[in-house]
Amino acid sequence: MSTTTYPERAEALVDALAAQPRPKAVAAFADGVLVLRADVPNGLGATVPTLIGYRRDAADGWQATWSAPRAIEAVAVPGGFLYVLQGGHQALAFRSADGGPERVLRQIAGEVAAMAVRPGSGTVLCTVRTEASPGSHPEGLLRGSDAVWATGPGAGLGTVRRPEGDWRIMFVSGDGADPDDGRELPVSVPAGAVLTGEAAWSGPDTLLLGVAHHRPDGTRRFGLLEVSADDGGALRELLFDGIDLCYPVPDPDRGQVAYLGTSVPSADAPPVQSACVVRADSAELTVLDAPAGTWQRPVGWDGPGRLVCTAEDGPRRRLYVHEDGVWSDVPVTGSVASVRVAGGRAAVLGSALDAPPVLDVVALRSGTAERVESSDRPELPGTLSYHPQEVPGASGPLAAWLCRPARGPVRGLVVFFHGGPFQSWTQWSWRWNPWPFVACGYAVALIEPPMSLGYVPAVAGGWRNWRAGIAAVATRQVELLRAEAGLQDVPLALMGGSFGGYLSLNTAERLRPRLVVAHAAPLDLAQVAETSDVGWQWLREYGDPTGDRERYRANSLPGRPVPDGTRVLLSHGMHDGLVPPTETLRAHRSLSRQGIRSEVAFFRTEAHPLSRPRNIRAWYRWVLTACEDELAGGAVDGSPQERPGEAAQHTAGPATGEAGLRVPA
Repeated sequence: MSTTTYPERAEALVDALAAQPRPKAVAAFADGVLVLRADVPNGLGATVPTLIGYRRDAADGWQATWSAPRAIEAVAVPGGFLYVLQGGHQALAFRSADGGPERVLRQIAGEVAAMAVRPGSGTVLCTVRTEASPGSHPEGLLRGSDAVWATGPGAGLGTVRRPEGDWRIMFVSGDGADPDDGRELPVSVPAGAVLTGEAAWSGPDTLLLGVAHHRPDGTRRFGLLEVSADDGGALRELLFDGIDLCYPVPDPDRGQVAYLGTSVPSADAPPVQSACVVRADSAELTVLDAPAGTWQRPVGWDGPGRLVCTAEDGPRRRLYVHEDGVWSDVPVTGSVASVRVAGGRAAVLGSALDAPPVLDVVALRSGTAERVESSDRPELPGTLSYHPQEVPGASGPLAAWLCRPARGPVRGLVVFFHGGPFQSWTQWSWRWNPWPFVACGYAVALIEPPMSLGYVPAVAGGWRNWRAGIAAVATRQVELLRAEAGLQDVPLALMGGSFGGYLSLNTAERLRPRLVVAHAAPLDLAQVAETSDVGWQWLREYGDPTGDRERYRANSLPGRPVPDGTRVLLSHGMHDGLVPPTETLRAHRSLSRQGIRSEVAFFRTEAHPLSRPRNIRAWYRWVLTACEDELAGGAVDGSPQERPGEAAQHTAGPATGEAGLRVPA
């Protein structure tokens, strides 16, 4: 076993990443008050979901005034916030806007999926997924057992781990004064449809509930069910030709609801996402034309008819306003991660690859911003640059990022591939963070391959074509960046999680790295499609694994993917429902039989991504030590230099002098 240790500076960076509270989303926002959702380390190697309340003071600006550990979702209601507490069972609690004591309103038998505030009132409609009892069967044949029975192509192991019961739709009032408080709404769902848990008010007396249709071929369609808030009676089902709707954003002023629309893909056409608006009176669907190359996602309304959206555009996720057919860009700090809109302002959580999250309140018409909160950023050991790329074989422009050490020689190049594939490297990452590697003297390349968000013209080339259309292009991206940066001769490591792990292994044969690191990678695509809890997504892209087996095989990991001499580190979370852990076990056994130096680590408490600080620390220790062992030798001068197409964005050093995120007791 190796006795190599990695530099103390890198270890300090890893410890700082693992110890910090991690802002996740703006949970709720109203005039002068807001709630932030964060995962807060508990000192025992795990994190606790926590809501943090802020209030604006005329003299002192924004101040954190309260926190609620184990709280996960919130909505603003008159006088304060209603939020969900999780523990052995979930509960709904209320806290006043001035940070008064928490008041538990009711226990919930199930899991809250959505909360929607009724227009003009403080009453909240909650959709709750109940848990079924094992042994259920239409004819009672499995009674007394712990079996979980299912029928149809939608069966999955996720529902075995947590059996899904019926949906309950209930009204809750923050002050208990509304006569609807505690009332349950029985909903008649059309045959062939199931509720998804999404809900939005389309008027004071009508609701739009999300529904899904599980199709015989294993795919799914997503639409809406309009129901009466008085008796739950179905008024009409809305399933639109060629487009699925999800993530509702109601406009309280005009009786309309915005949705993220996703076109139903075909063999030749990948999905396209758009901002859509459904009129409550006519049920008319309007798809908003977006600025070229952007997929707009609605996040709020800034008054009548002013829709606020986000969209990736190359190196950033931007904030946009749509009004009267015109889109305008709202300047924000970094790349947008989460937004809530109220009173002409947006509470925006933003970050960048070299800047941890900050929370600002931005005036949507003027663009002026007030800082609410910031994460502590340790001193970074290098520079970051963005490199647009025109790659032979790609159907559109792409890009890569490069982090270089500020001092000393470049000891090797570590390549990160992101998951997804519909993701990007536009934001700070607590998990796949390049800076501990830079602190060890390695340059880190972060690749935006085909199907990355923000590079829409390049999506078509990767759809149903992961090996030839994505992995082959990603290989050329790495080669181009190495040549441009003068790093052709330094030793190489390839790394990624999920789809990124797939790319790390599928590019290894040509790039010939010394080290490959893959976490939770889908490798035999037919096996994943048949067993994943989201197998319908695979069927949507690649078709039936039985009838289209050759297409699946052509895009799966080949039989001998890794060159002799390359070391491989594989890992997986045992509770992963997206990519079965057997994918990693099968790959490790196959590589070992071929004589490849393969190691495998299964994390017993993790799901698809690594999330617990103690496990993230251990993963970095394992991987950075492997880098020290395998990338020794071949260093080149690491001094940052201006090169064609390269623009250094930040240099080493702290971003601000602000303190880190504050969590009130």
